[in-house]
Amino acid sequence: MRRIVVLLTVWILGLTVAAGCGGHDDSGRSSAKAKLPDGSIVIGMAVARSGFAAAYDLGPSRGAELAVADLNARGGVLGHHLELKYGDTKSDRALGTTVGLDLLSHGAQVMLVTCDFDLGSPAAIASTSKNVVAVSPCAGSSQFDVPTLGPLAYSMGTKSAAGAANVAQFAYDKGYRKAFLWLDPSITHTKETCAAFESRFSAQPQAKVVGTETIQQNDASFAGQIARLRESGADVLELCSYNPGAATALRQLRAAGVDIPVMSNIAMDGNYWLQSVPNLKNFYYDAFGSLYGGDPRADVNDFFARYKAKFGEPAVTAYALTGYATIQVIAKAIEAAQTTDGAALAKAIDGLGSYETIAGPAGYSATQHIVTDRPAVIMGVDGGRVSPVAMYAGGRKIAKG
Repeated sequence: MRRIVVLLTVWILGLTVAAGCGGHDDSGRSSAKAKLPDGSIVIGMAVARSGFAAAYDLGPSRGAELAVADLNARGGVLGHHLELKYGDTKSDRALGTTVGLDLLSHGAQVMLVTCDFDLGSPAAIASTSKNVVAVSPCAGSSQFDVPTLGPLAYSMGTKSAAGAANVAQFAYDKGYRKAFLWLDPSITHTKETCAAFESRFSAQPQAKVVGTETIQQNDASFAGQIARLRESGADVLELCSYNPGAATALRQLRAAGVDIPVMSNIAMDGNYWLQSVPNLKNFYYDAFGSLYGGDPRADVNDFFARYKAKFGEPAVTAYALTGYATIQVIAKAIEAAQTTDGAALAKAIDGLGSYETIAGPAGYSATQHIVTDRPAVIMGVDGGRVSPVAMYAGGRKIAKG
């Protein structure tokens, strides 16, 4: 009975406020909120569960599952449990829209999409067109932002250019002065990575980029690119690509006897592909954290220990951190907005400021919906073993691995 009286009082007060101010807040938007319905808060998972992108989406998906389990164990969000509902995009851009719309028809109130702009944007657009917030746990392309996808799309990923700047500075700090670029232009992330690496590296004293070659995912031979790399006199190679093509290029590079250090990007995180390049060494890339232990942050090491205990195997990539972080942000914003209505939830996310997550700070604003910078661990591969070697942020070293 008391609950009914309270609800009636709130309703009457709402009518009074609406009558007094015309039903609009200072921004001109309706002040009425779509209340949370009874039952679970459903989060759609329009991700790749098969195909080449599955390796990138598995970690974030499981990270999200771990976060949901933690939140539900504490009573959920505003008394509502969270529920993840999956759809498989099969690593096919064309299926993104179909899968996104299907999940919406089955009650998805927030949507998580693939960790790449090209593959994740179709499902994001399908969701935001229905006033549903969509988040990619780890897309790095600058296009996964307000100017391209509108005010309801977010990425928990670090902007590609920020990661590349950290790797370029690391290469320079290691003493390399002549870089050669291998650019895979098949996705936006790799194009932005190479451009940012070149800009940062070339700006350093006595450093220059001595050549650039294009590589493709379906190239069977990299003999020409390897020959021109040899001729350039480069002392470091920046590999702006992703698997499986990147692993094929590396295998041929080392088989040809070229052992100069290779710098790469966050898409190369994980050791699932290392068996295809036996005894790889002098290979480096940036990552959200070290899934092999030794991360400078104790909570990150604890996270991966918990991940292994829950799923019975180690994480495939450190992207799992951003899956967990995405749920942290969504839950906090729902608490603030008290609704999953797209416009209200987006306003709450923007209002969180530099909110600290397991993956580091995720600061958004009304005009910027991708993480512009956060600490990155530089991972090194030596003899097939992966370990953290340094931590960078904002293009400068902040800690050893």
